[in-house]
Amino acid sequence: MSVDTKKLAALLGWYKQSLGDNLVAALVVNRDGLIMDSLVGSSEKSLDEEIISGVNALVEPVLTRITKEFNSGSFGTGTFDTEDYRFIFCESGPEAVLVTVLDAIAGIDSVFPYAYLAAEKIARIFDGRTVSPVIPKLVAESSTDTIQRRLNKLQKVKIKSREYAFKLILGGDGAVGKTSMVHRYVENEFETDYKSTIGTSIMKKECTFKELESTIRFIIWDLAGQAQFKRVRQSYLSNAEAGILVYDVTNRSSFENINKNWYLEIKKASPNIALLLVGNKIDLESERVVSRDEGEVLAQKLTLTYIETSAKTGENINDAFKMLALQIIRKFIETQAL
Repeated sequence: MSVDTKKLAALLGWYKQSLGDNLVAALVVNRDGLIMDSLVGSSEKSLDEEIISGVNALVEPVLTRITKEFNSGSFGTGTFDTEDYRFIFCESGPEAVLVTVLDAIAGIDSVFPYAYLAAEKIARIFDGRTVSPVIPKLVAESSTDTIQRRLNKLQKVKIKSREYAFKLILGGDGAVGKTSMVHRYVENEFETDYKSTIGTSIMKKECTFKELESTIRFIIWDLAGQAQFKRVRQSYLSNAEAGILVYDVTNRSSFENINKNWYLEIKKASPNIALLLVGNKIDLESERVVSRDEGEVLAQKLTLTYIETSAKTGENINDAFKMLALQIIRKFIETQAL
């Protein structure tokens, strides 16, 4: 297995910068607990050989327990406290585990969003998939971050004349095809080997409108749909200007959860977000259980534009993103003109 060690080291550097003084160390280990790469944090504490040996001893039993309790075989997360340290174990795909070592008194709620994001990137590095080692600043939804949120808006940055950058999020249940949609749009590829997203995955893509003489650069945040990631999604959702709600036309519960869960969760984090509703997997017509009419009725109820797509064939994928881009740029231009 060939791993891009430079990119892995760069990622750990970004992870260290994100967590700050509470980080004692970050380690990437394999399933047997062997250290593939590590980095000591800015804390005055340091990891000695005894602690490293302890990490090695903890990895296998912790993962075994997580896998058994989740009954999923993957994407488990666990914590372990000692007198001096707090450990967070976060599975990074089938090959690796990210171990974060914090001070014993450090809070972990603010760490999890970064840990999941780093774990997703580590999984991509080990798989040889496209990934940037950069970890962006995550803005929490709290009153203390209001000023920073206004100063550091990713969703609406005018770079130069008629060139804009927007943060776009994809929400929807797990396995509805969000990641496949992003890969089809960004790389024009479809992977049959499905890999669940850990926390969130971030990619970039430009969309040009000649008629408006404008270019949109989307920073696309593909959100994990599994329930265990709900506690960190608010960190990923904040400051999003555009979003795509995705359901699987062959899975009725994924359709029902758009109205019951996803729409409300996203609007709570970003009330002014521009949204598009997408029914995906129309290539599986014989397995369809949600009709086009039902999708259109839901879109009308939520006051959204609706389109059906197939990430597998590529049908309407570019159109979906362009529809949202056109909607958001017109809204932004109108706002700027006021």
